[in-house]
Amino acid sequence: MKRREFLKFIFGVGGCFIFTGFRFKLTEKSNFIRPPGAIEEDDFIYKCIRCGECLKVCPVSCLRPVPLNKGIFEFGTPHIIPREKACLLCLNCGKICPTGAIQKVKIEEVKMGTAKININKCLVWKENKDCFVCMEVCPVAAIYKNENEKPVVNPEICVGCGQCEQNCPVYGEGAIKVFIKGEKRKKLKGGRHV
Repeated sequence: MKRREFLKFIFGVGGCFIFTGFRFKLTEKSNFIRPPGAIEEDDFIYKCIRCGECLKVCPVSCLRPVPLNKGIFEFGTPHIIPREKACLLCLNCGKICPTGAIQKVKIEEVKMGTAKININKCLVWKENKDCFVCMEVCPVAAIYKNENEKPVVNPEICVGCGQCEQNCPVYGEGAIKVFIKGEKRKKLKGGRHV
């Protein structure tokens, strides 16, 4: 293979990856759980310089960089996968962020997402077992027992930290999961969002 053909091949393959990334971005809305204090998603992607400082100060290493195959624009930005490692709400990431992509917030202003219970998987709902792990580990008391002694999430209180999802004893995907889809991050004073 000659040099010119080799370069055409490399640019062709690179172009395919870029096109696939753009296509993925156009067809899929990013659904990443961002750190507490993260600004609105479009602004976050623009402002985050992918320095990794927030990843370094996280005491439990719950923040991870988004891999390239999950989005070309989101690549390298911090996100949380609660089933693997939930946020402890230490709020260190907002204190260290040099660009303001993650801002300093009070715990009562945090809204990363909302946990939802899958009653078809939940041991209490489905099998009448005495499991209230999600309720016990919730740091903001957003999960409570309803009149039928079943766990329920109060979406107004839930901050989306993922402690419930990480600790759910159901094998595989937990019976409780944090979602952000369809939710707007709350706007704070001064144009900040969480």
